[in-house]
Amino acid sequence: MSAQKPFAQVHQLHPKKETEKTPTKTSLMPVMTLTLVVFNIVLLSFMGFFLNKIWVRTHQISEQTKMASTPSSEKSHEAESGHAPAGNAAVTSEQNTLFPMDNFLVNITGDQGPKYLQVQMEFALSVPSLEGEMTQKKASIRDAVIMLLTTRTYKQLREASGMKDLRLDIVKAINRLISGGQVKEVYFTEFHFN
Repeated sequence: MSAQKPFAQVHQLHPKKETEKTPTKTSLMPVMTLTLVVFNIVLLSFMGFFLNKIWVRTHQISEQTKMASTPSSEKSHEAESGHAPAGNAAVTSEQNTLFPMDNFLVNITGDQGPKYLQVQMEFALSVPSLEGEMTQKKASIRDAVIMLLTTRTYKQLREASGMKDLRLDIVKAINRLISGGQVKEVYFTEFHFN
């Protein structure tokens, strides 16, 4: 028992002070909230800065691509005439009149679920005068192409025969819609899966 007395005496010499306060979770909450808000603002600022840089660079690349894809005969014609052709005007090559279409972005069925297909194409026209009719019927032509693209599967489009069948079907569908000439060929200038 004598061994327990010194412990009791030491304990009595240094009693706990009831007045000392330790920081509680509720007193730290405003500081933590302010820290998180400042951190989020800084993080969003950096994200916005880098997304803007990416957007500007993407725009520059697309402009460079457009400039590079302009045929050299068209560039020399522009230089001689002093003006550029309209953005969606047909380009006449030595053999065909080419009519470019805007990008198509559609859902297709893939082996492991749905996939996106992005396609850009140009049509070889039998006569240059067909350009006006193609422009007038652009909405119905786009609709027909979209309907054909969405009926294809990823597996079909990966094969060369599937691409060939798609080209033939697009030519047939468009030729049913127009009367002033014919689409002779479809050229895929972009063809991407997600």
